[in-house]
Parts: sequence; structure tokens; C-alpha cells
Amino acid sequence: MSKTVLITGATGLIGGHLVKALQSAGYSYIALTTNPASASQKLPGAKKIVGVNDYLSLKDENIFAVINLAGANLGEKRWTETNKKMFYDSRIDITGKLIHLMEMMPQKPEVFVSTSGVDYYGDTGSADMYEDAPPADTFLGKLTHDWEAEALKAQGLGVRTAIMRTGFVIAGDSDAVKKLLLPFKLFVGGTLGGGKQYVSWIHIDDLVAAYLYIIEKNLNGVFNASSPNPETNREFGRSAAKILGRPAIFPVPAYILKLILGEMSAVVLDGRRALPGRLLEAGFSFKFTHSSDAWKDILK
Repeated sequence: MSKTVLITGATGLIGGHLVKALQSAGYSYIALTTNPASASQKLPGAKKIVGVNDYLSLKDENIFAVINLAGANLGEKRWTETNKKMFYDSRIDITGKLIHLMEMMPQKPEVFVSTSGVDYYGDTGSADMYEDAPPADTFLGKLTHDWEAEALKAQGLGVRTAIMRTGFVIAGDSDAVKKLLLPFKLFVGGTLGGGKQYVSWIHIDDLVAAYLYIIEKNLNGVFNASSPNPETNREFGRSAAKILGRPAIFPVPAYILKLILGEMSAVVLDGRRALPGRLLEAGFSFKFTHSSDAWKDILK
């Protein structure tokens, strides 16, 4: 019999790619979701689809791994205090439910892998950020820190636990990528803000491979899920523009981004060089180490 993986966020960008990879690797999966009716249309290969409020119905399932990808999209709405609470609660709540589920299971999963983000580090300029660096004193720093702390409670249940601090995901079906590339396609693309802020990025294939690697290689702890070669915003954008055959000469000043996006502008104006120290130490090999190759793969 195939091993079963319980996954939240299966209909999202990363989840959609991950469930296909899990099936290709011989796993079956159960999706825990806020919208079972919609998920059933998008996930025809699921062993079972369960609503979030019915999570305890899974307590007697034989589940090998739990993967937690759920959380409201940070780029979907303006960062009002109400929406910031929703972003925060959506992550802590589902993670707490998974911890409670594992607590109630007579047979615990072998491994729990929960997502997070490199925004944990805040705006750290050109300094190298490894997994032992402290969290930023910002909204995203607190959100990711508390999210990780909730997930790490699984360790107290005897479940091997890993955290994936994920960088900007380069994928052809990513809405964020489409928004980033649109100005270049319209010949009005350029740097965002000063352009010197570092972008920690990862190709979707490498990210999915890293999840499987952690599950199968008995790894635990925190991992930066980002390429070994972060690039400045200027370099990152020019790499994409070159593949598209477009100029990258129209910068968008920081004050314009702050005016349009408000506090959410921190996502593109703050920079950090998050390096995948622990993944590399564990022997993981990246397929895409330069953004030019990653852009070429999804744009050609």
C-alpha cells in the first residue's frame, strides 16, 4: 500500500505542484481544505477531501506525513489591521488544528512539514541570512515566528518536524510571477525601489523536490527554501527581461510603491539574502541555481 500524506493548501500554487509530485513518487494524499466542493473539482486524484472543521474525523487514519501549506494570500488584499489579523489567524488556526489532530491520533505521523517565509528575517540588506538568524521586529517577522512556533509544537508529540522558510517562487502558473512580468511584457518594466534589495527566490521544481527530500531523508528543523544565489531586484528583473526580449529601464520609485501598496510594499522593498545552508549541508542539490535559468525554464 502507498503511504498517505495529509496536506493543507493543496489547491494553492505550491500545493498543486506538490500533490502531482507526491503521486508520481507513489504516495496517496488526503486534502484538508476550507472549501471541499471546490477542492473536489481541482483535486480528482485525492484519496479523500475533508473540510477543515471536520479535521478530527482523520484521527484514526494511517498518515505517514503531514504537509501544511495553508494561509491567506498576503498579496490579495491591502494590509489593513483587519486583514493583517486575518492573515495571521488563518495561519495559526489551521496549524493549531493540525497539532490538535496529531495529539489525538493513536498512531502519529512520522513527519510534519510546515511552510513559512524568508520574510522572517526582515530587511537585512546584503548580509547572509542562515537559519539561525533571529526574526525581524515587523508584522511579517512576528507572523512567521509565531506560525513556526505553533508548528514546532509537533516535536513535543514525538513527530519529526521541519519548517520551510520559502523564498519568491518562480513558476509559470504563479499569479505573483504574472504580475511581476506584466510591466516587462508591456515594455515598461524596471527595478522596484532602489533595486539593490536582495530577492531570495526558488524554482517551483526545486521547492517541490526539497519537500520530498525532507520527508524521505529523515531531516528536521528549519530550512531556508531558496536558491544558493539570491540576486538584487535589479539583477532579478533584468534576467527576466532578457529572456522576454524586453527592456528593463523604467524604475518604480519606492514612494510610489508605498503610496499604492501601503505597508504591503515591504514585500518588494525589503530585501534579504536567505541562503539554504541546512539544505546544502543535508546533500540537497538544486536544479536551478541562477534566476536566468529559472526564468528560461518557465518562459521559453
